[in-house]
Amino acid sequence: MKGNLIDLPRVRTARAELDRLAAEHPERCWHGGPTWAQNLEDLDQLTMGTPVKERMAKHRERLRAGGYQAVTVNLPQEAHETLKRLAKEQGLTYGGLLARALGQYESVTQGETEAET
Repeated sequence: MKGNLIDLPRVRTARAELDRLAAEHPERCWHGGPTWAQNLEDLDQLTMGTPVKERMAKHRERLRAGGYQAVTVNLPQEAHETLKRLAKEQGLTYGGLLARALGQYESVTQGETEAET
């Protein structure tokens, strides 16, 4: 291998240039503000996170508070593929798409019932 792995004269020159820039422009050097230890609660939330069970329980509670009800539906493979495709095309969740479809179905069947009477 030729030469040094680290060019010490170049490193010294670069450090001297950085020192000069820092002296000329102290406003660009960040010296103030909070230290990491002043944000331990936020750091704990970011690094430790919330356990999955707790997150899911809160998520389900928010859905219930919003008037949503969990339902399990078994669909044939073709219907499931259609559901996935339509949800992606419409930008809706499966639940949103099914709610829209049920609303349309209900309005059509009510129209048929009214026409029969």
